[in-house]
Amino acid sequence: MQPDAVMYCLGAIKKFDKMKRNEVEKIGFEIAILGQQGLDTSDAKTKYRLKSLPGEFTGLQLICTMFVAFKILSPEQGMGFDLDREYEVAKRLQRSSK
Repeated sequence: MQPDAVMYCLGAIKKFDKMKRNEVEKIGFEIAILGQQGLDTSDAKTKYRLKSLPGEFTGLQLICTMFVAFKILSPEQGMGFDLDREYEVAKRLQRSSK
């Protein structure tokens, strides 16, 4: 279990909860396209930018954000990496904070 991934997933869940489906889709696909060039998920100093969201993001933060986006858009589809436990913990944290 990666505690930082739980927090990144929780942040994405909260952010996407306030967005329309097409906005979530745009962000998810932008990250997927960026990820084709490779995202460094082990170096928190390396930062990435998106056109669809302001700010700078770590590779792990983007992967978690994309994971949450695709769980919302197509929950049954696999993504080639496993953040299911972190995602489930983040969902429980989100429910308990409401």
